[in-house]
Formats: sequence, C-alpha cells, structure tokens
Amino acid sequence: MIDCYLLDGSFYEVKKVFSGFDEIENILKENVKLLNSMPVEAVILILDEYSKRLSRDKQLLKITGTTYLSFYFRKSNIEKLIEINLKDKKYLNEFVPIGSGRFIRAQGRGIICHWIAGNVPTLAVYSVFQSLIAKNSNLVRLPKKSISIVLRLLKPLENIEVIYNGKIYSSENMLKNISLVYFPREDESLNKYMSAAADSRIIWGGESAVNHITSLPKKTTCKDIVFGPKYSFAVFDRYAVESDSCSEYINKFVTDVVLFGQKACSSPNVLFIEKSNIPLKHIVKVLERSFQKIGKRYKNILDENTCAEILNKRGMYSLDLTRDICCSGGLEYTILIDDEVKLEEPVGGRCIFVKQVNSIFDVKDLITRRIQTIGYAIDDKDKLFKFAGMATSAGVNRVVGFGAMNNYDSPWDGCFMINELVLWCSLNI
Repeated sequence: MIDCYLLDGSFYEVKKVFSGFDEIENILKENVKLLNSMPVEAVILILDEYSKRLSRDKQLLKITGTTYLSFYFRKSNIEKLIEINLKDKKYLNEFVPIGSGRFIRAQGRGIICHWIAGNVPTLAVYSVFQSLIAKNSNLVRLPKKSISIVLRLLKPLENIEVIYNGKIYSSENMLKNISLVYFPREDESLNKYMSAAADSRIIWGGESAVNHITSLPKKTTCKDIVFGPKYSFAVFDRYAVESDSCSEYINKFVTDVVLFGQKACSSPNVLFIEKSNIPLKHIVKVLERSFQKIGKRYKNILDENTCAEILNKRGMYSLDLTRDICCSGGLEYTILIDDEVKLEEPVGGRCIFVKQVNSIFDVKDLITRRIQTIGYAIDDKDKLFKFAGMATSAGVNRVVGFGAMNNYDSPWDGCFMINELVLWCSLNI
C-alpha cells in the first residue's frame, strides 16, 4: 500500500492510502498543464516569497539546513541558477530565436520521480523545487523518518499569490504538481510501478539503493539523474595555518563537520594539515576549543551504532603509540590523529581524522571519482587554482572554502540539475 501525504494541492495530516499509482499519476499528468501555463518569472516570485516565509519562521529555522534553504530560493539566486543551467530563462516560456530561422525552447520532461535518501531531509526540497522551475510534475518517495520534516518545510508554499505582468499567479499550481508518498523500500512491485511512471528518475542514496532503483524497468525515454554515495575531506594549507585567520578557518571547518550530523556526502571526514611553523598539537587544541564552543549551540545526537564505533576508534587510537587522540569526556567530539596519508571510513558523530602532510598535493593519489567535495583553507590564489585543477582532473566535483562544504550549489555532483530536467526542443522556419 502507498501512504500519500500531499496530492493535488492538499496536505494529509492523516495519510491517504492507495493500492497503486494510477490515480496519483493521472492527477500529476493533468496538473502539469497548470504549471506550463505559468511564466517562469511567476514561479521565481513564488519561490522568493516562500524563502522569505522560511526566514521568518523561527521553528523551521531550527531544522538543520533550513537557513541556507531560505537563501537558496531567493529571487536573485534562482535567476543566477537558471542562467548557469540554461543561459536564459526565456527558454522556459517560449521558443527563442537563435538565428537562420531556428528557434529553441526548454520543455519540462513530464513526471519526475524522486527517491530521496534519509540522511538530509532538505534534499527533497532542493530536488523538487528545481524540477518545478523546469516545469515538471513530481512524485516523491520519502523515507519514513523524513516525512514530517518535509511536510513542515513545504507548508509555507501554501497560499502564496504574486502578480506578474498584471496577472495573479498562485502557488497552488505548484503544490498541485507535488505528490509525497511513502511505501516500504523492499516493496518491489511499487518501486517498479513508480519507476514505470517516470519521465525522469532522480535517485539520492547509498550504493545498494542506487543499484536497485537504476535496475528497475523504465521507459526508453526516461532520463536518470543519480546522486549516489560520495566521500568528502578537507585540506589546510601551511600559510593559512600560520595566518591570523587560523582560528576563523577552524571554526568554519567545525561547522562543516557538525551540520547534518556528519551524514551528508559533503561532510568532511578527514582533515589534512600541511606542515608549518605551528605545531600540530597547537592546531588540534584550537580545533578542540572550536568543538567545545559549537557544542553549546548544537546538540550531538548519536545512534547506538555510531556510539559503539566512536568508542571502538577511541580505544584503538589510545592504545597505539604511533597515534594520538583528543576527545571530550563524553561523546561530544573525537579528534583522531596520525600521519598515515589515507582516507578513513566515515564514523560520524563529530569524529574527525586529522593527518599532517608535507604538502596538500600529497592527497592526489587518494582522489577518485567517489570524492565529491574537498573543503580548503588556502590563502595563495595561484596555489588554490593549481590544487583545484589537480583535484578536479582526478574526479572531484567541488572544491570549496571551509564553512561552505554543505552548501547545495550548482553544479552538484558534476550535474546541472535544471538543465537535466528539461527537454531541448527546436523549431525550424
């Protein structure tokens, strides 16, 4: 059975139950006409008002990632996002002349089916809203634990009206193109049914989930956009370490560690520190103070398995004379120190591996296409561009400053998402 929480513009506090997707699919197919009747400028204005509502709601702002979400869908950022993806928002409204009697238009692909991972609930909003900008209808399968949060995040989209070119446009037309559902991930028949409805599949998740969903039958015209398992780490350049901004850099890095409970693909797991005139122990002390300070604002909520893994790692490092450890009396933070240039398996729960290297370029051999984000503190611009060129040529998608590792931007995982969600159509005269 399918539990439905949003359909045809209506939120269901008590879930509505369906045995199959026929009715949901038919409603979405019909409602996409409403979205196509709206100029993209009206969609932008509605999302801009939505972002303002988020920024004024103190309760919603307590949800990790909501503050950045409220900035992401501001009018100025959406327009920049569309320009990066499509060059010109006019393509979403009409056929645009490109010369020699040729015209180009970007049409929505149809029904976009989203399988959302459970690690970062706000991903659902990013995924759906960019699809709406591309004028698609959306069928979204949420993990059970994310349902209440995503519903709360979408509620501010209700009852928004904007005026564009003298005409009133309602957010109801956008809500009518979102359906939120839950069914057990083990239900093969419902997964197949949902996959068969998709004109595009957006898949967020771990390796087993991605492999399973991509193997499901689909339309020959269906396009897959996959955001699979990735790994992220950070580098600290010697001149940045020696600079007056060292503490500020570390505070920003610790924010990257803390956000999303270190469960996001963009969360750093290892910090490589380039040898400098500052002793490593001093840097670790600054790192420890930063964890202590941020711990007063953000609680570290851990599950049983993470607690056990942290305790296991602490024991291993405490008993090894070639390693060192700096940690809280409880499980608030754990800093594990050694000089082995390698990527460690993620532990989570504010457990960070610190390794000193002769040069930040020593990480080159560790980089594969599995690496999503490298956070950095590098003051020398020439060195930064050289490092970024090396890292991205080896497969890294994002090289960003400390404090911005978890900021959802475009491209993401090497993908311009809005561009992937339109069908480019031509007209020759």
